[in-house]
Amino acid sequence: MRWGILGTANIAKKALIPAIKRTDGAEVVAVASSSGKEEEVAKHFDIPNAYSSYQQLLNDDQVEAVYIPLPNHLHKEWVLKAAQAGKHILCEKPAALSYRDAEEMVQTCQNHNVIFLEAFMYQFHPQHERVKEIIASGEIGDVELMKASFSFSFDKSHYNIRLDPEKGGGALWDVGCYGTHSALHLLGSKPDHVQSISNVDEEYEVDLASLVTMKLENGVLVQVDCSFNTPLRNEYEIIGTKGSITVPYAYRPDANDHKGIIRISTNDGEREVVEEGDQYALQIEAFERMVENHEPMDALQFKTLENTKLIDSIYQSQNGTVRI
Repeated sequence: MRWGILGTANIAKKALIPAIKRTDGAEVVAVASSSGKEEEVAKHFDIPNAYSSYQQLLNDDQVEAVYIPLPNHLHKEWVLKAAQAGKHILCEKPAALSYRDAEEMVQTCQNHNVIFLEAFMYQFHPQHERVKEIIASGEIGDVELMKASFSFSFDKSHYNIRLDPEKGGGALWDVGCYGTHSALHLLGSKPDHVQSISNVDEEYEVDLASLVTMKLENGVLVQVDCSFNTPLRNEYEIIGTKGSITVPYAYRPDANDHKGIIRISTNDGEREVVEEGDQYALQIEAFERMVENHEPMDALQFKTLENTKLIDSIYQSQNGTVRI
């Protein structure tokens, strides 16, 4: 598959372009930037075509699929334009900043017969399928509670797009969305009631930390915390009537040499399972299979829509309770 990259964000340069190069049968044939960095990036990664506008890249007939790592508020515009240009789309999370926008994006991609995938790369690491298998086996009993955490700290004395409310800033959109998404991914149920509380910065007017508590339709309780103020954590714990599962490198196993660790604790003792996988490359491979095999996207797009709906509702009722 021939890829075009719409933007030169760090996530593209550090993760996605290298992952495409590690994937058999995939190549990056074009990159575009509105900041004048396209030639530099093209030279560094040996990309043959560099464009100074995103539309120029979409007009390139060589490009079959695009990766969109643009600022959150630009995702909708360029997903719609890419779909209209007949390009398959891998869009960085969060794909949309409102449920209505997410619905329009999914529908437009369906209308133009292109694959549209939100880039929650974590879900393609094999550790999560193993977690599902352990839950289904009954080893930890009936699931009662899931806790998920994703946080990191950065210098807030200088401009950072994560602190810009007009561009989809805030801890919940940036990292809390992983916790809510993984609850939908692993527990197989939609939220019913949601309660949230946030520390909103008076200067930047975005949440620097948020705590979300949910009750799913199947009765499972979920707690998600995220923060821009605390050290790196990216983990979840699933607690059942007979034991628990802890996954300490849930969302960034690439920071642990691609190794996902699953710790199972029951009355019979403790054990540990290690699952290895290059989650960014696995995401590219899965995306290309979807395109090649015309695989139905209902399940993945359902999670995109439900997760966007959930976070959109939380932000609209920040520091309150909402019925989803």
